[in-house]
Amino acid sequence: MRTLREGLCGLFAVSVVLAGCSKAEDPAAVHRALGNDLARKSEWAAAAREYELSLQANPRDRKVWELKANAHLKLGELPQAAESLTRPAEYTSDPAAKAELYRLVASMWVEHERFVEAEKAFGEALRFNPRDELSLSWLGEIASARGGARSMSDPADPLWLKRAIAYYDQAISVNPNDLFAHVRKRIAVSKYMAYEEQERAVAQRLLQLERRDPAKVAAAQTRLSESTARIVDLKRQIDELSARIKELQAARKGKKQSTS
Repeated sequence: MRTLREGLCGLFAVSVVLAGCSKAEDPAAVHRALGNDLARKSEWAAAAREYELSLQANPRDRKVWELKANAHLKLGELPQAAESLTRPAEYTSDPAAKAELYRLVASMWVEHERFVEAEKAFGEALRFNPRDELSLSWLGEIASARGGARSMSDPADPLWLKRAIAYYDQAISVNPNDLFAHVRKRIAVSKYMAYEEQERAVAQRLLQLERRDPAKVAAAQTRLSESTARIVDLKRQIDELSARIKELQAARKGKKQSTS
C-alpha cells in the first residue's frame, strides 16, 4: 500500500518533499481521498489512519474530523469517535459552536446508552452555553431516569430527582413555552412526592413503635414534619405544572386550528 501510494505521485503523493511529486499537492486532500476510498470499501481502520494523516496536515477541517469519527464508530471505538467529534472545538472561539460539538458527542453517547458519558458531554456543552436548551432538557431526562421517574416499579432516588427538577427549571427559564419540559418536570416531581409519601408513612410508623423512647419519638416527629412540608410543596408544584400544561396544550390546539 505504501509503495503504491508513493509510486502514484501525481495522484497519491504523501507530501511535497517526496521525489517526483508536485509541489502543489495537498497532503490533507490526498489522505482525505485515500480515507474516503477505504471507507467505501468498509476498511475502517485504514480509513481512520488516512483521516488522521489528513488532519495532521490540516487539523481545522471539521468534515475530516467527522469522517474520522464515523470510522471509529464503525469499529466500535466510541472514545476515539468522541475525541474526534470534539477536537474542532479547539479551532473556534464561538461558544455556541463549541456547545454544539459537545452536544453532538453527548447524543452519540445517549444513542449507545452510555448515560454517564452523555451527562459529562452535555455538561461541557453547558459550560460553553449555559442556556443551551437541548442540553438542559437532556440532562433533566438522564437525571430523571436515574432517579427512577421513568418506571413505576423503579425505586425513587431523591438526589437524582432533585437534580432532574433543577435542570427542567433551567430549561423552562430558557423556554417558558416548552410543553414537554413542563410534562417531564411533573413526572419527576410526582415520583419525588411518592417517595416523600413513603417517608411520611415510615415516620408515622416509627412514632408508634418508638413511643416509649422520647429521643426516637422526637427524631420521628422531625422526620414526619419535614416530609409533610415537602409533600405540601411538591403538591403545589404539581398543581401549578398541571395548570401550565393545560394552558400550553390549549395554545397549541388553538394555533393548529388557526393554521388548518
